[in-house]
This record gives sequence, C-alpha cells and structure tokens, in this order.
Amino acid sequence: MSEGGEHRQALTTLMHSPVRLAVLGTLRRVHNASFADLCEALELDSPELSRQLRVLEEAGVVELAKLRDGRERRVRTFVRLSDDGRTRFENYLAHLRALVGES
Repeated sequence: MSEGGEHRQALTTLMHSPVRLAVLGTLRRVHNASFADLCEALELDSPELSRQLRVLEEAGVVELAKLRDGRERRVRTFVRLSDDGRTRFENYLAHLRALVGES
C-alpha cells in the first residue's frame, strides 16, 4: 500500500464526522468541558451533542462525568478526552496532516 493509502486508511470515520471532529478538536485544548459549554461553543443542540458523545464514549475516546453542583443542587455533565482517546486523536491528526502534505 502506498503511503497516501496508508494515511487514508487511518482516517477512521469515528473521528472524521464533522461534528465529532469539532468535539474532539475542542476537547483537545482543555482538560474538560461542561456539556452546556460544548453545546454553546459548537452551536449544537443537546440531543445532537448527546448522540455524538455517546458514539465517542462507546469507542472509549471520551469520558463523561456527572457532578452535582452544590449551590444549585443540579447535576452538570463534564466531558474530557480519555488518555487513549487523546493518543488516538493525535495519531488521527498526524495521518490527516501527512495526507494533505503538512508535516
């Protein structure tokens, strides 16, 4: 297989979805983010973000944590890249850069 073919094969559809790519790109820059902040930053409604996060969580790429806000007594959901997810995403980006000719 050619080098280009190898890089193309490495571009998993799990991360190649535009919405999931945006989620992962956002989480790559922070330790974690609240569900509400992700919705706002990515201009997504809650059901769509929930669907995409479920796919990423089932694949082990992100981790979700529900924390009780003591002041308001409500539960907030936080999302972070798992350690494996961060590695997989960095590898994905390296293949993507190689495919488009960036080093």
